[in-house]
Parts: sequence; C-alpha cells; structure tokens
Amino acid sequence: MTRRTVIGAALLTPAAAFDDVKSTQTFRALLKSMEAVSAIDTHTHLRPNAEFAEEETERGRGINLAAIWNNSYVRRLVDLPRWQAGQTFTAWWGAAKPVFEQVRAASVYRYLLPAFQDLYKVDFDTLSGEQAARLDERIFSNYSTENRAKWIREVVTGHAHIELMLVDSYWGRLDLKSDYPFTVPVLNVTTLMGASHPSRNPQPADNPFAFAKQNGLPVATLDQYLAVVERLFQKAIEAGAVCLKTTSAYSRDLRFAKVSRERAAEAFGKEPATVPADQQRAFEDFMFWEICHLSAQYDLPFQIHTGDARIQGSNPILLVDAIEANPQTKFILFHGGYPWVGETGAIAMKHHNVWIDSNWLATLSYSMAKRAYQEWLEAVPSTRILWGSDSPTAETIYGSAVTLRRCLAEALAEKVVRGELRQQDAMRIGRQILRENALALFPRLQQKLWRKPGE
Repeated sequence: MTRRTVIGAALLTPAAAFDDVKSTQTFRALLKSMEAVSAIDTHTHLRPNAEFAEEETERGRGINLAAIWNNSYVRRLVDLPRWQAGQTFTAWWGAAKPVFEQVRAASVYRYLLPAFQDLYKVDFDTLSGEQAARLDERIFSNYSTENRAKWIREVVTGHAHIELMLVDSYWGRLDLKSDYPFTVPVLNVTTLMGASHPSRNPQPADNPFAFAKQNGLPVATLDQYLAVVERLFQKAIEAGAVCLKTTSAYSRDLRFAKVSRERAAEAFGKEPATVPADQQRAFEDFMFWEICHLSAQYDLPFQIHTGDARIQGSNPILLVDAIEANPQTKFILFHGGYPWVGETGAIAMKHHNVWIDSNWLATLSYSMAKRAYQEWLEAVPSTRILWGSDSPTAETIYGSAVTLRRCLAEALAEKVVRGELRQQDAMRIGRQILRENALALFPRLQQKLWRKPGE
C-alpha cells in the first residue's frame, strides 16, 4: 500500500464508520436507553377531544388520513390537497399521492413514517390505493367519539412514552385548561403583548380585556392593564401553568427596544386604525420587557419562538439585548433558532439564563438537528437543552418523538464512536434532554408526575 493510499484510508475510514453509525451496537444501546425514558414534552399543540378539525367523509364527520397529513408540517413544502366535503377517499388519494412523491426525502414527510409503520404496520412509501383506504378506515375508527381519548392516551403515554406534555393552546390562549391527565397548560402571552385596544383580539379566549370584564377588573389606563396582565399570571399559576410562550416572530421581528411607559401609553386605548405603526410597535416592545419582568417575578420561564416564522426577523441574535438586560428571566429559545442553530448555541454559551429547546428542529431538518446537538453539546452545558414534539395529533406526536430519539441517539453515538464521549455519559445526556432538564427548569411539574419510577 502506498503512502498516499494509507493517508486516504485514514481519512475515509472514520467517515465511512460514521455514515453507518446506526448499524453499531453503540447506537442501538443509546436508542434503547432513550426509548426507556419517560419523556417530558415541553411543547405541543394537542387539541381537546371536541376541538379536532374534522372532515366530512362518506362515513360521517371525523379524522381521516387526509386530516392527519394536513395537520402535519408537510404542507410547509408542498400544496397537499385538502379534503373536500363529500369527496371520496379514492379521489383524495389520487390527487395526494403524486404530491407525496415530491417530498420523499424531506424531514417534514419522513418524521410521520414511523407512526404509520409502528402504529398501523404499513410502509407509507410503498402504500397502494387499497392499503391507503384501509389505513384511512383505521384512523377514522381510532378517532371516533368513543375511541378518541383512549387512542390519544395510548399513543402519547404508551407508544411515545411521554409522561407529561406542555400544551400551547394557541386556539384559546387565555383559557388555561388541561384537557388530558398528562397535559400541562402554558400561558401564551402573544396577545397580551399586542393588546393596546380590545378590538385587536376579537376572540374572547385571546382577549385580556374580556378577561378583565369577566373578573370585574378596571382596564381604562395602561397601569390598570398591567394589573390585569399580572392577574392573568396569577391565574396561570393557579391553573397549573409552568411557563410562558410567545409567537410574536410570526408577526414582527424579535428586536424589542427598551421603551418608556409614557411612550407605550401613546397607543393604549386607541382604535387600531388611528395608531401609527411605530406607536403600536413601541407598545409591544414595552409589554415584552414587562413580561420579562413578570416572568422572573413569578418564576415562569419564557418560551420564545425563534427562527423560521418571518425569516427576515426571527434570528435569535435579535433577542440578545433583552436577554442581557434581564438576567433573572429564564429564556427558552424555541426550535433551536432554525436555521440559526450556531447563533443559538453561541447565545446560550454566553448567557446562563438561556435554554435551547430543540422542538420541531428534527422535523424540519433531521441532518441539521443532528449537527446542532453535537455543536450545542460542545458549547453549552447538557443541562440546558430540551425537546418537544410541537405537534397536534397522536400520530404526529409519536412521529416527532421517535424521530427526535433517533436523531439524538445518532448524534451522541457519533461522538462515542469518535472517542469524544463515554457511552454512559451519552446515555445520561439523553435522559437530561428528554426528561431531567425539563423537571429542573419547571419544578412545578414534579407535583404532576404520575408514573412510578422505572415505568
């Protein structure tokens, strides 16, 4: 063997091994360890039984295969046909199947495949029309009125092995209900930040002015409004909420300036049509900082959607000034800041009041998630990384959980194979990310645990 051949072999051998790391005993051991963890899902959108978006089918109203896919993230990439009232399954499948062919390699498609494989014993990639019709029937039966609650619990707590889920009820942000015995409410503060006038949030369950009226609280001035917001924080704790959440990145950028109360008051109480954009923005900026203060005061960590959304304004770097100025507030940067996973790691490295939540990341891009876990673990304590499914149905939750466990096991296995991490430490890190970090960050969860040790 020539010297060049030896050097080439030395360079190629590790890469070849890592390419096949999922075939190693190390990967299998790590995955088995993670599958045994009773996980804490820090972010989901599991709807109440009565509020699922049902389709009008030949069998009546219900949840079918089209509903599962249309409540997944595949529609972010392709225009998957929506179900039309009175449509036959054959017609929908005929229109949908060519669309699936466009995304066979996409993570937003592939994350759901384990649900079909494990829960229904079908290979969705090779599904025939007849098999698809039978799958559709089984899904409809599982989500029937008499079976739905049992099916959801069986999949979430059994197959997905999740003990507790933090639910962001964006369809009714201020309701603060726990619709299942394994769910925990989250106070979504997005509408609180923008409610300079009652008409900005017409839905009562999103409207702090409606809450004030229901509770006999005055709300004619900004000071009174702030008192209402604080009362909502108290109500959230009474309802069992353990954290806050904002999705402001879908409507504006994440640079929140420090604004005076006087400046914020210029927009308060005025009809939206009469308020200049800069005044409304100043109100939102002021409220963000007020919520940061209340977050620390009531020990409700602050989940912030970062990345994706409005791609031109959702880089988590835009939050750094607020993070630095609020050291007592525990900030949780959602989705790993996708696609800015490196920036997210740098922020968490420098600021010890920052946690990284990897929910949604492996669903958007499995490869980026694997890279992100490895980079973050090199720059951030393993105690400050979390996960969540960010999904609305039993199948999508299961698919997200399986995909995350495999992705994390693969990322850690590569480090073990390279000699950068002991296997027992990799197993511990897996337990931290899947469960222990959430219990440490949200101590109120301890009273909600229901599984016996080892289950």
